[in-house]
Parts: sequence; C-alpha cells; structure tokens
Amino acid sequence: MTAPGQPAQPPRPPRRLLQLGIALALVVVLVLLLVSLLSKGGPREYVMDNYKVESKDGSSAVLVSEDSVSQTASDIRKAWKPAQEVTDPAGIFLRYSDLVVAVTPRAEGGSTVYLDDEKRGYAHWFPFVGGFWGVGGGGPIGGTRGGGPGAGK
Repeated sequence: MTAPGQPAQPPRPPRRLLQLGIALALVVVLVLLLVSLLSKGGPREYVMDNYKVESKDGSSAVLVSEDSVSQTASDIRKAWKPAQEVTDPAGIFLRYSDLVVAVTPRAEGGSTVYLDDEKRGYAHWFPFVGGFWGVGGGGPIGGTRGGGPGAGK
C-alpha cells in the first residue's frame, strides 16, 4: 500500500523468478564459453583457415604461404604446439597426435605447407623424420623410440 501523494510502485517479481533468471543467464554464458573453447579446432583447421589451398587428396592437402618456411612454421607452432619437430635444410616438420605438417621452401618465394595424416605423412617425409620420430607401438610415429636389450618388456 502506498502513502497518499506517492506514486504506486510496480509489483516486485517473486524472488524465485529472479533466481531462475540469474541461473538461466549463467547457463547461457557457460554454454557460449564452452562452444567457443571447443570450436577452436586443431592444427589442421588452423592451417586450412590461414593458408591458400593449392590441392587436396583425401585427408592430405597442399597449401601455400607467402611467408618464409621459418615464419610459417613459427606461426603454426604458436597456434598449436607440436608433439615433436624436426628442422632440416629441406624444411620444418611438425608432428601432432594424428597429423604431420611439413613446411618447405617454394622456388618462387614463400613456402608450401603439406598436411597429412600420421601414416601418410610419416611415409612421405620418412627421409627427414625417420631417424628422429622413430617407429613405435603407438603407430608409425608413435610412442617409443630406440630399442636394444630389454626393449618392449
């Protein structure tokens, strides 16, 4: 009830409705945060989004970068940290859990970026990565390196 001469105040929403509105807003914010974190993709998506596709064959792709080999590899490395890396005069090779990224120089300048799944990439780039990434139980470029007495026990 209002005092004479004072404007009537609008009815207040029930406390339960206010709590429900706040909870709903928090759920929406959490869902949006989760979607943004999960939609980041991976190294394959990063490379496909940032370089010009020259050709594709199944899960393999050849892309072009206007930047040098070292700059292109550095950009990819900064976006997605590789499990292993080999630097060779022929190029820079980045190994991810299910992907091999090879960055090689182009005669006309810039660099070529090759994307391959782990088996195809390892087979393709074996002359450069074979002695470094090894052959292991987790697949062609998987878990173990070396050998000798007692290996595999």
